[in-house]
Amino acid sequence: MGHVRVTTEYGTATVWLDFPGEPVNALDRARLADLDAALAGVAANPRTDIVVLRSARAAGFCAGLGANLGLAHPTDRAAFAAFGQRVAERVASLPQTTVAFLDGPVLGAGLELALACDHRLVLSRVTTHLGFRGPTCLGGAARVRRLVGRRAADELLTTGRTLSGREAVRLGLVDHAFCERRGKIELRTFLDTLERRGWRPRRRVEQTGLADERRVFAAAEPVVVVPAVPRPMLNPLPPLPAVVGLLTGVAEAARFAAEAALRGGRVVAPDRSAVDTAIAAALARGFVTPLEAEQARARVTADGFGRADLVFTDGELPAVGRRCVVAVVSPHAYPAQRVGFARNRRTVGVCLAPRTLLPHADTDPDAVATLAEWLTAFGRGPTVLPAPRPVAVRTRRPATIPA
Repeated sequence: MGHVRVTTEYGTATVWLDFPGEPVNALDRARLADLDAALAGVAANPRTDIVVLRSARAAGFCAGLGANLGLAHPTDRAAFAAFGQRVAERVASLPQTTVAFLDGPVLGAGLELALACDHRLVLSRVTTHLGFRGPTCLGGAARVRRLVGRRAADELLTTGRTLSGREAVRLGLVDHAFCERRGKIELRTFLDTLERRGWRPRRRVEQTGLADERRVFAAAEPVVVVPAVPRPMLNPLPPLPAVVGLLTGVAEAARFAAEAALRGGRVVAPDRSAVDTAIAAALARGFVTPLEAEQARARVTADGFGRADLVFTDGELPAVGRRCVVAVVSPHAYPAQRVGFARNRRTVGVCLAPRTLLPHADTDPDAVATLAEWLTAFGRGPTVLPAPRPVAVRTRRPATIPA
């Protein structure tokens, strides 16, 4: 059934999502149809008592709607929302107990799909974010209001704020959150508890507000998952920067460096206070455990720019390798003056409000694409502005004096 496969073991059916094209799973009509067909087969199997919905991709559960929706007209968007609501209702009405195992980005329609399940377990780590992206289209608005109350739900639906796994537990959005090391154990323990409890009849809940949801979704332009930037492999680099240098006080750059350390990379920062603050914020919000935060702090050093894959700077630049991408950071607008670094072919201007890349006329396209891919992998996909054309300098030919 397309890119949805089902495995069954000891009365538990696992529905694996593995949609190609984007870095993480994303939904469109064809993929929802594949999921609907898989769920119909699961519902007809009398030997399964539990259904687990999870991702087969390491990058995450589901980041929302895919880029190839083809919903140019409001009528098309309304029809898509109606179909999505039917698929989510099939999840909610399965005769088996349903469990969503969440990891990585769980955004927009992906979160709506998880809300249709009876239970939600979340792998709480730095890449796991739960939230909504624009108007709902799978009946998620009514379900989240029923779970957490109207006030908290409306804040999530309108502000675009994302939650860590542990924040989602405290709000009542998910049942249980745990660190990556305990993921398999906690899932198995939860399934064993459900098996011992035995089958219980599901209380039928009448969905309300679906027509209003379709109307709002039809009137708005849907937010989609941006596909990965194709990267010309002139100078291949790792999928993520192994060493990030920080020579700026801009908070967004410090958060990027801290997340690199939390994912296992190294950070070089002569002043580590901003990185430590960002790591502490991730710990306070529940994205990481105290042990993971301490290990990340140990990966922050004061020297080693020569081994950096990426350096954020607002002007200063020490000796770096020739394959290092240099991101000249401005918090609000990229400065008009040309940055006078010796290696301008690997230098890219970065504006963080909004996130925009502005290459120079002689910037290597591979450096631009690599930086865009890295920012996207860290959940900060930028807009890439076209490089200015080089100015042609005309030289006047010397006048010839006739003999």
